[in-house]
Amino acid sequence: MHNKVGMVSLGCAKNQVDAEVMLGLLKQHGYEIVNKSEDADIILVNTCGFIGPAKEESIRAILEQAKYKEAGSCRTLIVTGCLGQRYSDELINEIPEIDAVVGTGNYTQIIQVLDEVKLGKKNTYVASPSFLEEDLMPRLISTDGSSAYLKIAEGCDNWCSYCIIPKLRGRYRSRSVASVADEARLLVSQGARELILIAQDVSRYGEDSGGKFNLVMLLKELCKIPELKWIRLMYCYPDRITDELIDLIAEEDKICKYLDIPIQHINQRILTRMNRISDSSQIRELLAKLKERIPGIVLRTSLIVGFPGEGEAEFQELMDFVREGHFQHLGVFPYSREEGTKAANYPDQIDEDVKTERRDRLMAVQKKVSKRFRRARIGQVCDVLIEGMESKDVYYGRSYGEAPEVDGLVYLYSTEPLKTGSFVKAAITKAYDYDLLGEVYESGK
Repeated sequence: MHNKVGMVSLGCAKNQVDAEVMLGLLKQHGYEIVNKSEDADIILVNTCGFIGPAKEESIRAILEQAKYKEAGSCRTLIVTGCLGQRYSDELINEIPEIDAVVGTGNYTQIIQVLDEVKLGKKNTYVASPSFLEEDLMPRLISTDGSSAYLKIAEGCDNWCSYCIIPKLRGRYRSRSVASVADEARLLVSQGARELILIAQDVSRYGEDSGGKFNLVMLLKELCKIPELKWIRLMYCYPDRITDELIDLIAEEDKICKYLDIPIQHINQRILTRMNRISDSSQIRELLAKLKERIPGIVLRTSLIVGFPGEGEAEFQELMDFVREGHFQHLGVFPYSREEGTKAANYPDQIDEDVKTERRDRLMAVQKKVSKRFRRARIGQVCDVLIEGMESKDVYYGRSYGEAPEVDGLVYLYSTEPLKTGSFVKAAITKAYDYDLLGEVYESGK
């Protein structure tokens, strides 16, 4: 019986949750999950199709895994995720090793897909994305277990001019508070101490409920879970961060004093062309309010450089804004011209080498800003969630100020064993470009 399944999952945390659900369903139906592609009878490649570099990475991964049909024991190759949703016909017609393509709205049908592939059917399973996970789905958590992503909504209604996500993921759809809370309690019962709330726009949660619920209501419900230590908010758009939400973050110890706020730019003309709702002055007012009302808050953002029409003056305005030091963590992405988006048709496109050069200049500025913030944390005593051991007596983890995978780490020296998933009280003693070093005060929480 050929039932060993391997998976390669690419892209964002939302895609990772989809992958974990597919693996959970497969395990529930008797499939064996393996870590090495050469051991797998069935290989799934869960793809990203958001921007050019992500699409290229996904294609490379598909072609790399396709080799195991000759070099390994693979008999079935299935492509899932955003690239499958976007280019299903091209993939199955141009890469003959692919046996099925599954879109973003059909991933929970993975068992049915495999059953039909076994019957010799080669097909695409791509419908308009409308699925919303309200019932508890089995998940095979791929993180260390002490932290877990919790997807609270699907899709997007923002329609930024550069973004294809609404076409790949459908309209914005919020899960109910009860559904999210049920999954949260299950994850905590399985050992999660930190839950990271994710959606394309977390701050929009509940807007489609007709006033029945919102993000503040959800957070208050999650804070009732006794064993849950941290709740972290990612992808909060600036125009929907309300005073009520700010007050709750300030008052509730379980909610990390950390916000990921993707602003994309600061020049007003570029923001308008991007079809962003918040204007430049509103962004500045929000950042000032957050710092005033939530002392010690850590902020992350993402920016796009080389957007059509961005001249040197607009870029210098962005450089000056970053130099002001609003964000401890920052990601910069060269604009990717994506077919099917409004911005792809703008006439004033920027050369690729200019985009790359601007990204590098901006990151050089942010590197100095980040290091300044890290140095300011020297002497701070904070909780650190232990995630593993680096070497003998050296452990690594994160404080409230670092999100997994995208931010730095806190390294701790301890001759006493530190358990993965535990919290220790630590004093920060040294700062590096992206990481921190600390000493353990208390351990074992």
